[in-house]
Amino acid sequence: LVGEGLLGGRGANSNKYQTKSKSSLHLQNLYQNAFEPRVHIVKTHFPERKGWKPVKGNSVLLLVRNPYDAIDSYWNLCCTNTHTRSLDESVYEKYAKKFEGLARHEIKIWCEFHYHWLDVCEEEGVPLLVVRYEDLVLNTEAEMLRVMKFLIRQQQEGRESNSEELTSFWEWRIRHALGKTASESDSANTSNLGSYRPRSSNGGLLSIGKSIRKKRYSESVLCHMHEVAVSLELDRKQKSGVIYPITSIGRKRSNHMTLLQQFDYDIFTQQFPKNFEQPPAIASRSSGGRKGTVAINNSLEIRSRDDPFGRAMTPWRRGETYSDTKPFPTIPR
Repeated sequence: LVGEGLLGGRGANSNKYQTKSKSSLHLQNLYQNAFEPRVHIVKTHFPERKGWKPVKGNSVLLLVRNPYDAIDSYWNLCCTNTHTRSLDESVYEKYAKKFEGLARHEIKIWCEFHYHWLDVCEEEGVPLLVVRYEDLVLNTEAEMLRVMKFLIRQQQEGRESNSEELTSFWEWRIRHALGKTASESDSANTSNLGSYRPRSSNGGLLSIGKSIRKKRYSESVLCHMHEVAVSLELDRKQKSGVIYPITSIGRKRSNHMTLLQQFDYDIFTQQFPKNFEQPPAIASRSSGGRKGTVAINNSLEIRSRDDPFGRAMTPWRRGETYSDTKPFPTIPR
């Protein structure tokens, strides 16, 4: 969520009393209670869950990750309470039913989360930039520069422009943050990303769709995920007065696209992850000349309070690990 002014700092969307993963605690002093005038970018999980304070912004960066890897990563986060360690295979085997239940449930949360942001930005006339996590991994420099150009463009509207100077600065700053010199190539390098580095030690293309390659999901679960995406899209079209038939999985649908297809994440019709070369169908949306705002933490979460795969995952983990004194076995990424 981006507010007025250009990159004065980053704000947190949680307070110091909320439970956090171990690997994010070191950021607490930097970002806690950081809704000061100088902070103009706020990271949020809303509406999946609420932050501690209502905030408004005038443009949005929507970071998207394929649901298969995102759900697998969420499972690892819930079970290890870290962003940096991966579960041993024995945990997947012992809790196979729990993981399958989570996967079947979370695909709907994944869809509803992204529909929320696509819809609200269109309805309120708020500029939106979609950034796929996979593109950040494959070409961090180019994607970060695309993000900065979007931010600069939004902030320079109606002002005397110095966008070229700003862009040159951020080109240098991004390369510096990645540990690159002017002569180095644009090959993917995620070694400097800390907690945000992919769990896969190989990185690059091998880190995209790794949950599919590891066969984390049965054919039945994958079909369920795609059918949920089709069903939700159908419901949306029917509510808007547009009705069309649902065709079977595995056949291309020329008259509509599910959310999975809009981001190029459909396994059956787009051969994800083998297809990952082209930009998604939704790359960015302009405001159409309007200057609207969008708010977070001002309405209900998309999760119910008794959701067994939301905050309830923490007491479940603690119950299985004797209050984390005997944690699940993990391997370093």
